[in-house]
Amino acid sequence: MERILNVKPLTMDDLPALEAMDTGIGDDYVVRIFDRLIESDSHELFGLFQDEQMLAVGGYSLFGQKKLAMLGRLRSDLRFQLKGNATELLRSVVDQLKSDDRVSWIGANTHLGNLPARRVLDKLGIQQGPVLHYLTLVRPDLLTGHTSGPVWDIVQDVDKKRDLLSELEDNALKVFPYECYYPLPYEEALLTDEYLNDATFYQNPTGTRFVIIKNDTKKYHYSHVKYFWNDHYKQAGFFETLIDHWKNNHDNIGCWIDFSDEGFRNIQDLTPYNVQEPWILYGMWKDTNSQ
Repeated sequence: MERILNVKPLTMDDLPALEAMDTGIGDDYVVRIFDRLIESDSHELFGLFQDEQMLAVGGYSLFGQKKLAMLGRLRSDLRFQLKGNATELLRSVVDQLKSDDRVSWIGANTHLGNLPARRVLDKLGIQQGPVLHYLTLVRPDLLTGHTSGPVWDIVQDVDKKRDLLSELEDNALKVFPYECYYPLPYEEALLTDEYLNDATFYQNPTGTRFVIIKNDTKKYHYSHVKYFWNDHYKQAGFFETLIDHWKNNHDNIGCWIDFSDEGFRNIQDLTPYNVQEPWILYGMWKDTNSQ
């Protein structure tokens, strides 16, 4: 018998169907913040239904004046796996984004070892991008092998902050780590005055390096570190700068740092960090000439 499936945007009326799904996630934040996601103008959730039963859920978040769309929050009912439900849902979501004139880039960020999700993205024609390592510095007293030095100077002027980013010649990360869990392509539209004012820029004494630290909350409060080179341990005062920022923002539980593959391999001792499984960013430009 042929399955009749329907994909639709979710409303508050669909919360019971979401709660009835068997996703294997005990405390699912999507359920906890469902009302905020539904009411937001920068997040969208969709459900794949068979009759009244929700088989899969997923959606996207929009960034940079809604030019960049990050797919996410994908869950499938474990009782109906291996039926292509996730692919069916995301294909419909991607088709909608492709028809949205505001959106120029569509991407997704998933664990490197999440092979089912990666197969879905491959089927949708979304290309593999850089691998990233998310580490949270929680025991700075255990740091070894780094070059000590004075805390870097704070950059106050918004125009100077924007100039530092626009003059960046090298970006070892191959992305702009906009938020924790949300690495995005570098896009001027991300750099609003509000975003830059909320971010603290530090520049080293020689003017050859800078680091951005922006407080971010993903369940916990973090000092989110945005550094675009792989020489964390060689730059005098880099870690002193991070630790000083953390001391001045004592509600944060640590310093979240996005490392490239090479930057991660440069770390000789991981004991000061909480280490996540590696992530991989997928992405596609609607206009291939804009890459």
